[in-house]
Amino acid sequence: MNRTMIAAAVWLWWIVAPADAAQSKPPKEIFGVGVVGNCCTHGAGICGMFRSRRDTRLVSGFETDPRRAQELADALGKPLASSYDAVIEDPNVDIVAITCNPCDKATMVDKAARAGKAILLNKPPCDSLDNARRIAKSVAENKVWLVHDIPMVRSVPVYARLLDEIRTQPHGKILGYHHLFGMNFDPSFDLKAAWPERLDPAEKSGGGEMTNMGCYAIDFAVAMLGRPKSVAAKWRKEWDVYRQADVENFGQIVLDYGDFFAFLEVGKQQLEGPSRNSNQLTINFEHRTLLIDASAQLVAVNHAPVNWDEFSRGAAAVSSVEQLLAAIREGTPPTSNAESIVAPTEVLMAAYRSVVEGRPIEIPLASGENPLVRR
Repeated sequence: MNRTMIAAAVWLWWIVAPADAAQSKPPKEIFGVGVVGNCCTHGAGICGMFRSRRDTRLVSGFETDPRRAQELADALGKPLASSYDAVIEDPNVDIVAITCNPCDKATMVDKAARAGKAILLNKPPCDSLDNARRIAKSVAENKVWLVHDIPMVRSVPVYARLLDEIRTQPHGKILGYHHLFGMNFDPSFDLKAAWPERLDPAEKSGGGEMTNMGCYAIDFAVAMLGRPKSVAAKWRKEWDVYRQADVENFGQIVLDYGDFFAFLEVGKQQLEGPSRNSNQLTINFEHRTLLIDASAQLVAVNHAPVNWDEFSRGAAAVSSVEQLLAAIREGTPPTSNAESIVAPTEVLMAAYRSVVEGRPIEIPLASGENPLVRR
């Protein structure tokens, strides 16, 4: 794994590392973790996250791709198991972390659920609405816990607090919503060498960056605003390696809620000069406007700058792993769960159908298939 990839993995997973990982008090229980897959180095990143905890231990892992397999073995610190089934069926594995290709995730959830294991399902959750429904059904029928691990917005403390506040409407009705979310790179960055999976066809990946990056913004918007009435979208293939693979690197998604629109801009961009990743949210309420740029740590309320430290004081987020462990230990239902992946996946599939058909798409969808996959 080169330095760029290691840095990306560390950056991606650092925000979900638990605040109490370094506490000296010994845990009452230690949960064994099996890692299924290493798509885009996410499995290796998951290993680093679990290794930092005192209440979890890495037991086993598997990946079919030789390059990613070696990275996963290095992160585990031990040879890989003989198969995905061997990981899932290992009696020492309590939690199955699913970080494989999106096209295989529903199958892995089925296997883990039937084995009675708790599941940490890394984003994106799957490749179609049919498979999102399949995942929710499998978890419900087998009565296991599943947490959708989608941290890059939900685990930002000020956004987590906002998600809690929005349900009480303290600032009046929403008049407008805009979220710019994605990852930005210097034009010299060799994405094809670092993450070739990003250029895979939809049959394997589910889609391009509207899936990979867009799932974060869609998940948060649906959690905050609910399921829209209709969806319209456009995509762009400006980055040369994406264009050559006929995969979108950027997309715009418009969610129609009847009396207002929510605009999402998502994907990967090439930006010259110093840059950070995009995570800027603007919400216009009846009686308050908010502009929050989590990457730049800038905030404005009613268009007046506010000190970031003051604004963020007291804000906290519960990580995906903490949600899963609370479910296992105390039976506390996770907020990011199997059922919560269905509506965002429907919105994503509606966005792709809008691109394909060149028109807004009403929800609910009549078909659960991925419109990008030719059958």
